[in-house]
Amino acid sequence: MGVLAILRYPIKAMLGERLASAAPTAGGVEGDREWVVVDRATGERIANKRGPTDPRIRATRAELLPGGDVRVTLPDGTTAEGADVAPALSDLLERPVALRRCGDRSGGSLGAPGGHQDFAPVHLLTTRTLAHLSALHPDIAWDVRRFRPNLVLDDGDRPGAFTEDDLVGRALTGPGGVRITVGLPTPRCVVPTRAHEELPADPRVLRTLAADHRVGLGRFGNQPCAGAYAEVDRAGALAVGEVLVVGEGATAPDEALRATVRRLEARFPA
Repeated sequence: MGVLAILRYPIKAMLGERLASAAPTAGGVEGDREWVVVDRATGERIANKRGPTDPRIRATRAELLPGGDVRVTLPDGTTAEGADVAPALSDLLERPVALRRCGDRSGGSLGAPGGHQDFAPVHLLTTRTLAHLSALHPDIAWDVRRFRPNLVLDDGDRPGAFTEDDLVGRALTGPGGVRITVGLPTPRCVVPTRAHEELPADPRVLRTLAADHRVGLGRFGNQPCAGAYAEVDRAGALAVGEVLVVGEGATAPDEALRATVRRLEARFPA
């Protein structure tokens, strides 16, 4: 399974950047969702899932600079970096905001990713899933940017399946030593339906997944899914163009999914 793209989103809810290589650790891709924008008066996160998202944030691009600072490119094309980012975003949003950095990223797992990711250290998406969705509804723009994955994996362009489902419980090992284990399909929210650069808002994206690919996640319900959440079992280098070897699962994917759901139900009791 080839690595077609590696993506990172240094500030949650903003546009991100493509990388030629990365060294994923237990906390995911270095710098991914490292910061989140918060309202200085209320402490409210201006983020995708756990708070309202301002479209001006979604139209801003973030990049991680050497040394760890972040640079943003605002919708009008102006840039700011380092200590100038928060004031620039405050002017953009017309209210005082700050950047809140995540804590320790030395550990990360499903439900406790370490950074400001929604649920997992790594989110991946396959080309066959995109091809399948395009075959189901060719009039919808099934662009990878709607789904904001970290890894786009090339398993061909033949429609017919949501192929991440078959990876649940399996380890993906790269030539640089990295080992990533797929935990469960990614439940989708409204984020993929929103306008994204030149892509128009399209509520049919979520409706399609709700109609064609609901996955039973135990107490968490039957969720519309596309992509998969994963954990990094062993840190290592990873580059675009490399091939990840898919290991044999100890159990079938459906049983591996049930085991993951049981683990999450124990972590998040009702």
